[in-house]
Amino acid sequence: SQIYIACQNGRVDQALSLGFLLCWIAGDLTNFIGCYLTNQLPIQIVTAIFYVNMDIIMISQYVYYKLKNQMTKCKVFQKLSILHNVTR
Repeated sequence: SQIYIACQNGRVDQALSLGFLLCWIAGDLTNFIGCYLTNQLPIQIVTAIFYVNMDIIMISQYVYYKLKNQMTKCKVFQKLSILHNVTR
């Protein structure tokens, strides 16, 4: 549900930090590697893969909305500077 809500409001970059997401994916990757190397049950490996995929989706959302929100801010500042130059 977190991924769906993030798509609705488009504010992932304000709710999570990139450092937190990178630590999260590092933990899930080590979990997957440990499950794979120690021949855990298939359900444990599938669950670890699921968590890594969700982390990748959240990082992708973070990067997408971070870039999108920065572009929006740049456009607003460009419009403001054009309006400021016109009023001079």
